[in-house]
Amino acid sequence: MTTAARGTGKIGPNAIIQTVAALREMFGDEGARAVLVRGGAGDLPDHLPHELIDEREFHALVELLIAQIGEEQTNMVMARSGQLTSEYVFANRIPPVAHIALRLLTPRLRLRLLLPAMRRHTWTFAGSGVFAYDLTPTPSLSIANGTLFDTSAMSAAMCAYYRGAFERMFRKLVCPHATLRELECQARGDRRCRYAIQC
Repeated sequence: MTTAARGTGKIGPNAIIQTVAALREMFGDEGARAVLVRGGAGDLPDHLPHELIDEREFHALVELLIAQIGEEQTNMVMARSGQLTSEYVFANRIPPVAHIALRLLTPRLRLRLLLPAMRRHTWTFAGSGVFAYDLTPTPSLSIANGTLFDTSAMSAAMCAYYRGAFERMFRKLVCPHATLRELECQARGDRRCRYAIQC
């Protein structure tokens, strides 16, 4: 795979694991492997990572998908990958007692607890990217990767991934109908991707 990014951060292996899972959902096992074979990564489904990875490995996989299946389908895969990543985190990284405690709070109070926790663990999903949030006047969050992605297609794919992950997490932990309204987007030339959080 070619290297699409120039970052040096470490991220969790689920970025790759769930992207391959999303690819399989869309194309089936054989179709997904065929896509990866064409891109020079045919052995990836049999050698998924289980430890922290260099973020460039994930970005290279996204670049491979853009080259092999096009921007639109890549964005669909990445959005689903983000959702699957959040579902994994919800099921395996958030203690059950936290689920119960959050249900006792209002959505706004849940956000006040969840957003700082997300910032503390930014590196696990954003690597060298910068995560920030604001609770007033309208709750919002942003992620900025600077010059990490050098094409609008790559920025759009990563935007789909982050949006899928964040929106699914908020629906699980904040309110069931949470949506993210795009305010800024790196794929359009903005310096960050920023979303208003709406319930």
